[in-house]
Amino acid sequence: MKLTLNNSDTICVEDGRVSVVFENKEYSFAKEEIEAAMIITTDKGPFYDDMCLALRIDSETAVFVMSEHPQYGGFLFDELKTLVEVDYGKVIGASSCTENNIFLLYKRSGG
Repeated sequence: MKLTLNNSDTICVEDGRVSVVFENKEYSFAKEEIEAAMIITTDKGPFYDDMCLALRIDSETAVFVMSEHPQYGGFLFDELKTLVEVDYGKVIGASSCTENNIFLLYKRSGG
């Protein structure tokens, strides 16, 4: 299941879990379920939203939040760090990237 959030969808950290409302359905993922967090960049900018945050839950489940989503910044900079250790140096690298690339922000130990 791939959840690509639209502006009407929400994502937040609530009670130590990532809470997502996608197309009026609620999903909740425990910290232990998050395999990786990454920023994916493309070479499509500046006219297209060419950067997104991806949370990989398992081999079939991922949550994608485009950088233009109203909750992108707050979730990435304020909320995600309350669950996992985020490499913000990679965020800086992704912010200046104009190519297709993946910047790994977090990977679960042993995962």
